[in-house]
Amino acid sequence: LAYMDKAALRLARNEIYARHGYIFKSDFWNDFFSTYIWYSGIYSADKFDAGVFNEYEKENLKLAVEMEQ
Repeated sequence: LAYMDKAALRLARNEIYARHGYIFKSDFWNDFFSTYIWYSGIYSADKFDAGVFNEYEKENLKLAVEMEQ
């Protein structure tokens, strides 16, 4: 993550959510990830359980957010 710019960090962070079926509030991200065969948005923001993240994903999300700021 150290060599990523803010846009790449945002993409990496959102990909973690996308891989767990998160439906984004942003049309941009929904459209973007819909181009990938592995993406299946099935959980709206109010139904999404962040408990699905493993320890690596949690740490990467935390680090990406810190580095974006």
